[in-house]
Amino acid sequence: MNRVLIVFPNWIGDCLMATPALRALKENKKSSFIGIIVHERVSDIFKNSPFVDRIIESNFPKNIFGKLSLISKISREKFDTVFLLKPSFTKSFVCKVSGIKDIVGFKSKKFTFINKPIEPAEADVHKMDYYLRLLEKSGLKVEKKKSEFFLSDQERKQAQAFLKDLPLKKFRIAVHPRANWDLKMWPAERFASLCDRLIEDLECCLIITGTKQDLDLCSRIGGLMVNKPYILAGKTNLRELAALLKEVDLFISPDTGIMHLAASINTPLIALFGATSPFLNGPRADGAMKIIYNDTGCEKPCYKLGCRDNICMKNIFVEEVFKAAKEMLLVSRQQRH
Repeated sequence: MNRVLIVFPNWIGDCLMATPALRALKENKKSSFIGIIVHERVSDIFKNSPFVDRIIESNFPKNIFGKLSLISKISREKFDTVFLLKPSFTKSFVCKVSGIKDIVGFKSKKFTFINKPIEPAEADVHKMDYYLRLLEKSGLKVEKKKSEFFLSDQERKQAQAFLKDLPLKKFRIAVHPRANWDLKMWPAERFASLCDRLIEDLECCLIITGTKQDLDLCSRIGGLMVNKPYILAGKTNLRELAALLKEVDLFISPDTGIMHLAASINTPLIALFGATSPFLNGPRADGAMKIIYNDTGCEKPCYKLGCRDNICMKNIFVEEVFKAAKEMLLVSRQQRH
């Protein structure tokens, strides 16, 4: 296991929850060369990582020419082992044809070219533990089980310079209202009410983050507010957003990839859970963290997109989120002094 490849999933949160695999490989095989295959939309997660030697961007194209190009890239690196974090016929086939001897992955009912099969856990486990099981059952020791994201000094300085232009307040709080499906989202009206209370009662500078596609939602929340937030939707890429979140005093969001991003850089955070389980998908962080989850007895995860009640998220109230934010900020301020 001298030249190792890891094929990562395609989503921000999943990729971040799988990052401990990189540290574990380097700590177990200090002289190993580690390459990764990632979708281009998540490749920024791994830039500047001390545990990655080569990044191959690919979404595993369906057309033959795309596959041949990817096979050529992998073959040139002469990897001897690959870890497939999710079983896949296409991905295992590409690795096989690329000349990788040991293809490690979970057993699956579907046919794959995995020749080092690992039994998946018998019960539901946290997704991070699910990914790391591949390494542990391959004889590797995993010491640290938390997401990691590495910022450069220059990225942090640029974020600090940007934030200096915002009004000086007691606290800086960022909220990220969008999740990748609607059932995981907290009502916009409650986000607006919470943001107003944070600004008025805690004298904070309130930042709403998101992608360009989230601008309508972020603007709607801003329009429902009495006070003016700073809407950064569509104004940052993933690394710029991470640098900004590193500088704020608190981050609040539903279960989303950016929640895991905040956890990976140890930003104090409040995570709102309803349609998914925090025991399976919750953030793991060294920093201060509060998960608000009022179990309504619904099945988790819930994919009933036609659900009109969304009671799992409506069962989280503005007052309890505000109270948690106030407590975390006061503790943080005492620690700084």
